[in-house]
Amino acid sequence: MTTYDFQLWTLIGTWLASIGTVSAVIASLYFAYNQNRINLKITVGHRQVVSGLTKDIPDFCIINVVNIGSKPAKIIGVGWRAGYFKNKVSFIQLFKNPGYDDVPKVLAEGEDATFGVPFNLNGDEKDWIHLFPKSVTEKSKRNLKSLKLWVHTSHGQTFTVKPESSLLQKLAESIKS
Repeated sequence: MTTYDFQLWTLIGTWLASIGTVSAVIASLYFAYNQNRINLKITVGHRQVVSGLTKDIPDFCIINVVNIGSKPAKIIGVGWRAGYFKNKVSFIQLFKNPGYDDVPKVLAEGEDATFGVPFNLNGDEKDWIHLFPKSVTEKSKRNLKSLKLWVHTSHGQTFTVKPESSLLQKLAESIKS
């Protein structure tokens, strides 16, 4: 091995060590930054709740929130947003249904919350399935394709998710009827 080869390999080793050091610093900063963030997995869709207590099978809008992060999350609000730009409109969803969670709700690591909104309570035109989609389409001047669910935490983070197609289909059907 000549002196030139030795210097070349020393230079390559120095560069590799520098790249490794910079990568380690970037990784540690990334993990430190994300350690203080809340991470939620949210699903919202149409479900039919089967119970041995009743013969009918009621329809529900079920919102499931799972804390997949390592930091506890306190959910302080759940609602809907529809429309774009000037036509954007927001709705706050209220709960208080027996057997389901309510806000505020604290979720530790790995815990979940299930919020339920019954489609029909009285079987009339004043039920959620009739009033909500009409309000969305009237106030936002848009169709239901822009509809999103939002979940707000006490740390100031807001998570949004599009509803499943089965829920959007049920909402669209209720507008037509």
